Amino acid sequence: MNQRVNSRRERKNIKYGEFEKIKRIVIDEKELQNLSRNTIMNYNKVFTALNDYFSNRINPFEITPKEAKEFVKYLMDSHVHYSDKIHQTGIKRGLKASTINSYIKLCKSIYQTLKDLEYVDNNPFETIKCLKRQNERIKTIPKEEIKKLLDGLDKQYYTDFRMYVAIHVFLDTFGRIDEVLNIQKQDIDFENRTIYFPITKNNDSRYVTFSNKTKNLLIELIDETKELNSTYIFLSINGDRFTNQAFRNQLKKYCREFNIATNITPHMFRHTASMLFLENGGNIRVLQKLLGHRKLATTEIYAHVSEDLMQIQKENYSPLNQIMSNGNKYIRARSKRLR
Repeated sequence: MNQRVNSRRERKNIKYGEFEKIKRIVIDEKELQNLSRNTIMNYNKVFTALNDYFSNRINPFEITPKEAKEFVKYLMDSHVHYSDKIHQTGIKRGLKASTINSYIKLCKSIYQTLKDLEYVDNNPFETIKCLKRQNERIKTIPKEEIKKLLDGLDKQYYTDFRMYVAIHVFLDTFGRIDEVLNIQKQDIDFENRTIYFPITKNNDSRYVTFSNKTKNLLIELIDETKELNSTYIFLSINGDRFTNQAFRNQLKKYCREFNIATNITPHMFRHTASMLFLENGGNIRVLQKLLGHRKLATTEIYAHVSEDLMQIQKENYSPLNQIMSNGNKYIRARSKRLR
């Protein structure tokens, strides 16, 4: 209890804008809760945004609900995307609603933690509601552009072959970039054609299956890198684990070289695989398991955004067609992935 009393007294001497202090307090507390690495990274992003906006103007322990609302307005209208700061390809300000909602939830958690530890009396974000989402469109990659990317890679070169294998793994496993680039040899069961993802966004490990073609590619890649003596599958030319940023940069380079119009990101492979899975008759609950979603509602967003899927479902389950087909029942196509 003495420590908490001291922390209350300390805040009177806090230098304005010193979000680094509450960042250390909160991150230490969250790490004790065994949150995933991605969640911790998201907390860090929020602290960066808080510091960017409030700077030296506000004591972080004394933010008011009015100032918290002003911060949300800043996220909506003025916050610059992280990628724009690096590549300087033009300023795009304002985050999308789903991202802002994540920031709001994290801000609530930050100040609730401070309140629980008795660093603050009130949570200024407590009454702020999440934004209404206006049917944000999931970004997918046209099939012809995926083929163009794969066909353009020269598999005689290690870096091109590594990208070729990675794209197959992304599409075959529905994996996130952290999950795929952290695959180690012991995570792969070649006999049963499964990969174990121990590091996931929500800390729920899962197994995913892969095709015979991906199996052969992985075996070839492992053989190619065996002299580097690493447990990881995807490696830099120096033998280190291939990093997320290095992968993103290389993917952008290939898209420029092959004149691919779509601004492809690693997560778009996951979106594209999910959409194609449903459009080919895949079951939404099976997709939920493949994606590692805890809630079906998270997965159902894919069922709402595909115009092709809507048309397919309309034709397959048309009440009029069933009435006019002399009583013949429509037999639902089995998922190709379950055969």
